[in-house]
Amino acid sequence: MISTFGYLTGEELRKLFRVGKWKALLALSFAIGVLFVIASAYAGVNGSLTTIALELLLAVVLPLFMASLGSELMVNEFKDGTIKNALRLPLGREFLYFARLLAGWIAAALIVLCIFVPTFLGTLWLQGLSLSSLGVSAAEAGAAVLFCGLLVVLANGVSLWAGSGGLGMLVGVVLWIGMGVLGFLEPGLDRFLVTSLADWAQPLLRGGDAGASLSALLFIIAYYIIGSIFGLLAFQRKEP
Repeated sequence: MISTFGYLTGEELRKLFRVGKWKALLALSFAIGVLFVIASAYAGVNGSLTTIALELLLAVVLPLFMASLGSELMVNEFKDGTIKNALRLPLGREFLYFARLLAGWIAAALIVLCIFVPTFLGTLWLQGLSLSSLGVSAAEAGAAVLFCGLLVVLANGVSLWAGSGGLGMLVGVVLWIGMGVLGFLEPGLDRFLVTSLADWAQPLLRGGDAGASLSALLFIIAYYIIGSIFGLLAFQRKEP
């Protein structure tokens, strides 16, 4: 069963790569990382370039990338009818759904990695090797992967219910903006919103506040569960 799950996940990754959008997002992410290093070298930026780049990109750019990736993760195969081939396999829909979801999560992680590699190498080039900065940069990249994976899960669920990748992405962007505005107007609600979780690891990494990061991590896990169930219900209901 585990080997079958791994095989299906690998097949979904190959499908994503063949489509072209994921390749474009990977290339664009790497280019952004390289350009950020070049700009930082000319501007004389101090500190971890990985940290600075991820903080800036997690505000708008990476959420848009994840919405674009997640919104077309599954729904297009229902629209063009190619999902019928997968549904003929002697496997439950839950099995297919989570294999595809894991493929989307790995795709999101690789997008973050395409930003991490040039910015980390740029930090080494401009400032030299530091074991502490290496650990912090790796931890922040891992935290970004966890958050970006969540956005893919949520975007996929919204698109499945909307029945269209384009409409799902539009709804996702509107929800993202709406949560940002709500968090600004009602600061007491901010910690419950997805938009506030992008920097969930910062209290621990910068201030040693493990409690605040753990609380945010629990919200992320809860949203993962809610988003997965939300998407699975739509996946089970849709007709090929």
